[in-house]
Amino acid sequence: MLIASQIIYLSPFPQLSVPESVRFDDDVFWLILVGEYIIEQLKKNSMRQGHRMTIPIYLIFSLLITFSDAKAQNFPPLYPTLELFTNTPCPSCGSQNPGLFNRLANFEGQYHLVSFYPGKPYNSCVFYQANITENTARWQFYTGSVFGTPTVAINGIDFKNSNGVNNAVLEGLTGQTSWLEVAVAETTGSSRTVDITLQDHAGGSATTGRLFAVIVEREILYNAPNGETVHHNVFRKFLTASAGVDVDLSSGTATESFTYQVDQAWNADEIYVIAWVMDPDTKEIYNSGTKFDLDFVSSTNNIADAIKMHLFPNPTRGQFTLTLPESHKAGTVKVYTTAGALVYTQNFAAQSEILMDGSAWPEGNYVVRVTIDGKEGSELVRVVR
Repeated sequence: MLIASQIIYLSPFPQLSVPESVRFDDDVFWLILVGEYIIEQLKKNSMRQGHRMTIPIYLIFSLLITFSDAKAQNFPPLYPTLELFTNTPCPSCGSQNPGLFNRLANFEGQYHLVSFYPGKPYNSCVFYQANITENTARWQFYTGSVFGTPTVAINGIDFKNSNGVNNAVLEGLTGQTSWLEVAVAETTGSSRTVDITLQDHAGGSATTGRLFAVIVEREILYNAPNGETVHHNVFRKFLTASAGVDVDLSSGTATESFTYQVDQAWNADEIYVIAWVMDPDTKEIYNSGTKFDLDFVSSTNNIADAIKMHLFPNPTRGQFTLTLPESHKAGTVKVYTTAGALVYTQNFAAQSEILMDGSAWPEGNYVVRVTIDGKEGSELVRVVR
């Protein structure tokens, strides 16, 4: 998202100064700014005109056009990318990681996590042994920044142990926006196709980026030597090269496609892809994406292919209705937790209303995703008790 001072720089009034911390979606700030500017111009103009309270109409018109045009542009959510370097026999990992995962549970759907297992300090770690080469490669990618386990790399540029990623840190990371959208579409089954689409919603933000895509297993139940029993987003394999692939962003969009086979040692129902784009020089991660992210529709996007859908009541205590356009073909609706777990699947005929029952689901937010004839739509529903 463009910050306020960047927009002002582009406006007809570069003399206005705005704090760098102010984001362009702070509506109250912008209303105050517009009001103060007009009042100031009225004052100046009245002095020049012998106290006549007039202002050139073009000035107000130009200001309002700048304001309304800029406000019409919206940006995709920024998903903080957390890379946890951990080790199943490591006692410190066993004592710190459960607290990290408990805190992350309060921010479900707002971040992306990959757990790498570099074999430090113990190379007997089962997840390290499952892919020694690529776990080691990611560890070495951050040489000089990651010295031991557990370490969390935050957006590629900040490094803390698991205890250091506290609620205050997570609150500061979430709820922001990015100029870059990372959209991931992925098929199911044992042989899968992954399409990763990158779009610059600000325009001219970067000419190149480095794309990384990994296969992770969402949850593995394993009694580790360090006492951990639940392991989250366990790294399985790189889809890209472990060093990433350079992508050309100069046109504003780029698409990369991959295929992969689900290994027999993996739980296919828990397997999915996480993709992110880094600055090739600084290693800062611009944004990341998965197939579970809510569909983002920009004011500048062509949304003709998006499925228009509605859920009510929302929030719900159990049953709710999914409404669809009157004319559509048969399709499928799937419901996921914001952490990516599939909780519900239903095939439906060409009908405009579908009754759904979430009474057995735990309280929380769920992503309802509809697929009809190759087109998709999604919406968030909240289940309360």
